[in-house]
Amino acid sequence: MINDNSVIFKGSKDGLIILLSPDIDFNNLKTILEKKVEDAKDFFKDAKTSIMFKGRDLTEEEEYQLLQIITDKAQLNVSYIYDEKSSMEPSKSMPADKFNDGRIQIDQTKYYKGTIRSGQCLEFDGSIVVIGDVNPGGEIYAGGNIIILGSLKGIVHAGCKGYDKAFVAALAMNPMQLRICNIITRSPDNQAYNTHSKTFPQIAYLYEGNVYIEPIDYKLLDNL
Repeated sequence: MINDNSVIFKGSKDGLIILLSPDIDFNNLKTILEKKVEDAKDFFKDAKTSIMFKGRDLTEEEEYQLLQIITDKAQLNVSYIYDEKSSMEPSKSMPADKFNDGRIQIDQTKYYKGTIRSGQCLEFDGSIVVIGDVNPGGEIYAGGNIIILGSLKGIVHAGCKGYDKAFVAALAMNPMQLRICNIITRSPDNQAYNTHSKTFPQIAYLYEGNVYIEPIDYKLLDNL
C-alpha cells in the first residue's frame, strides 16, 4: 500500500515546499503527487509561486517530470524552482521556464528579501527584485532587469545574457560597478554625487552604447 504522506505540501514565505519521501519508488511518488495536485487544483489554479522540492535527491529529469505534473494538472504558474541547499547558488537553482520549452524568458522574476552582503552572489536568468540592500562586495547578475528596493552599493549586471533593453533601478544608487549587457559603468568618485544620489530613486539604462543614470521618470519607463 502506498503511503499518502509520501508527498506533503507546505507553504512558506518563499513559496511552496513539496516534501518528498526518499523511501518509495519514483513512479509511485509521481502517482501520489498527481493525485494530490488533482485534489488541490482549484486552490492552485492560476496562482504564481516558487517551488522547493525537499527530502529527496532528484535528477533534472525527475524534477522535469514532477514539474510537468504540477503545471499540467494544477495550472500553477511556477516562477522559480530551487532546493534547500542552494537558494543563493544559481548553479543548482533554475528558472521554471527551462522545463517548459527550453528557452530562457527574461520576463520571469525572482524575488529576494534581505540584504545581499559582501561575498554573496545572486544570479537568475530572468529579472531580480531585491527587497533590501546590496552591500559593497555583494553581486547580482540577471538576464533581465534588476530592481533594488533599498541601497545599491555592490556590483550588478543586468541583461547579462545579452539583453540590451534591461535596466537597473534602486532607491539609492551608488554601485561599486554597474553593467548593462556588455557596457560597464561606475558611480563617480565624487562625494557630492554620492550624497545627492541617496536622496531619490534612480534608474540606469543603456542608450546608444552608453549607460545613463537618471532620476526615475515613469514616462521614461514606458519607453524602455
